[in-house]
Amino acid sequence: MDDDINHCRVLDAIAKDARELHVVELLEYMRTLHEGLMKSYRIQRVRASTDYIHTVIDGMKRLIVCLQNKRCSCGQFQLDELPCPHALAALRHMNESFENYYSPYYTKDSLLQTYEILIDLLPDESKWNVPQHIAEEVVMPPTGKRQPGRPQKQRYKPYN
Repeated sequence: MDDDINHCRVLDAIAKDARELHVVELLEYMRTLHEGLMKSYRIQRVRASTDYIHTVIDGMKRLIVCLQNKRCSCGQFQLDELPCPHALAALRHMNESFENYYSPYYTKDSLLQTYEILIDLLPDESKWNVPQHIAEEVVMPPTGKRQPGRPQKQRYKPYN
């Protein structure tokens, strides 16, 4: 009961500016607000198979997260080298910090090391040493012209 009252108070505070809208506009505002809240509060169920392998149920999707190898079946964990939302759900399930699971390239020390080397500025264009055959070369714009209209879809035909 108290949770319902708290939810109503939160929605009331969020929709405070929408009180002046007409009924149809207010309903549209509340619908988009509700969709946004539901997307941000997706229910994720986590089942641990082993200490490092978890099954995360995200809506209708079932994803496998391996924390030891830093992989998820969605592909985002290994691509970005940052824990994806499914890996974060598995880490929350284990009460473990995410800080051990992101790439060292995202640390402050790595960022500072990247920019500690001085970069020499280019001299003025008049002081460049450009070979003669390159200086004489003239670059023209492309000759092909794009056809008007939407490009035709190229479909892959299945093998029979």
